Amino acid sequence: MLKSHRFWIAGVLVCFVFTLCFPLFTQRGPLAQEAVAMLPDFSCYRTLDSVLADAASLANAHPNLAQWLDIGDSWLKQYGSDDEGFDLNVLKLTNQDTDGDKPVLFVMSALHARDLAPVELNLRFAEYLLDNYDQDPEVAWLLDETEIHLLLVANPDGRAIVEEQITSGWAGTGGIDARMKNLNANTCPTEPSSTGTDLGRNFPFEWAGGYLGCTNIYSGASALSEPESSDIQVYLANVFPDYRDEDPFDIAAVNGLLLNMESYGDIFRYPYFYTGDPAPEEAELYTLANKLAHGLDAFPTEPTTQFHGTPEDYVYGELGIPALAYAIGSSSEGQYFMNCWDFEEELNANLNMLIRATKASFAPYILPAGPEISNLNIQPHLENGQTIWQLSAVAKTNLYRFTTESTPIGASAVYSFDLAPWQEGAVLYEIQPDDRFWDEAEEVLSTELDVSALQPGQHRVYVQAALEDGTAGLASAGTITIDPEEPLPTDTPIVAEHYNYLPLINK
Repeated sequence: MLKSHRFWIAGVLVCFVFTLCFPLFTQRGPLAQEAVAMLPDFSCYRTLDSVLADAASLANAHPNLAQWLDIGDSWLKQYGSDDEGFDLNVLKLTNQDTDGDKPVLFVMSALHARDLAPVELNLRFAEYLLDNYDQDPEVAWLLDETEIHLLLVANPDGRAIVEEQITSGWAGTGGIDARMKNLNANTCPTEPSSTGTDLGRNFPFEWAGGYLGCTNIYSGASALSEPESSDIQVYLANVFPDYRDEDPFDIAAVNGLLLNMESYGDIFRYPYFYTGDPAPEEAELYTLANKLAHGLDAFPTEPTTQFHGTPEDYVYGELGIPALAYAIGSSSEGQYFMNCWDFEEELNANLNMLIRATKASFAPYILPAGPEISNLNIQPHLENGQTIWQLSAVAKTNLYRFTTESTPIGASAVYSFDLAPWQEGAVLYEIQPDDRFWDEAEEVLSTELDVSALQPGQHRVYVQAALEDGTAGLASAGTITIDPEEPLPTDTPIVAEHYNYLPLINK
């Protein structure tokens, strides 16, 4: 009896120690040994200070892949006292050793201060990419050949107030009473708690005034009246080309994409926001939104309410770059303060969406309409003393939130080495369906790679499929490495290593 009692006490102690230590084993980010400060009652959302510190630490830990850029000031930083306010920072992700014309994916979150989930998702995306760069050739390809600009907290002054409201209990159920605007103290001097400007209505394209300064929809004294929106606009104009200067406007030449993440609504909205009239590229914008919404509860739609002066309309209307607003979560999932259970449950699907957005940025008006490559797998095997590389993949034309009865059928697929199929100089090799017929929305592809012209070393393998009219879709990439040594005995592979890419999405 005494012996069993001792075992019981030891078990209790083990459980107690494990309970205390478990959080230390499950921290995210480069400083896994340190505790991450989380918001009260929201164990999945980091505080503003932690978001900024963790993002800066990512840049320090990955200096060749990440930069923590100061792009401007918040209202309090510019007009308040010396110790008030925040810098506006962008986490820029790209391999700085690779050059060329890299498309830009710009992902912005917390333009409205009370949007918690978008900030955490944006930072988790950065951590996922940097953590997997050396293991996943798909991530390596995207960081090598694109620029991903993440504005994690576009309204830091307001976010700091929201955190105080959460702590004090004044945020309201689902954040309904939490601050949305910035902290411009001049807009509503009689009601300090109602001051500020809605930054989402302060951009220059079709800006409209006339709103009362104490309301949540106050759009500012003029377009770009706020330092936050003004600095963001300058940055956007610097990183995105101006395709509207071209005459005629050629959607095939456009690369780049803006995604503004908000709470809540489970929708992807696309321009125009200021009018009910359709945008010139409405069909292409819908297809892009429908593609990104695949695997999510969200659905693509035009704005049902008119908003003037939005960043999406500025980027699309002035520069010609597709720009979408993604409202994550639903009213039943916590409204502006998305429940942590729902956020974590949907995290992988949202990371998939951001990977798709990065791939689409190469040609955002074109690629979402073509077949998407998934389930790419590259395996070596020995045959007559030689290493043979076998490639398999699936080309799918039905990876959309909403599909139609007349889903198009793929008509061709290719692979290439080291240069993507759309790049000048790429040598293309044909891939056929296993059954030799292009007659299904999902076609299983396989081929033996022709590596005869490859030099020893590591090589990237791109795969892309197209419709009968030539419309190509989202590509995928894997990596092989050819051993530089002389041929080895027939029972030893001449390939030193290989990478297989099994994508996040396997549907």
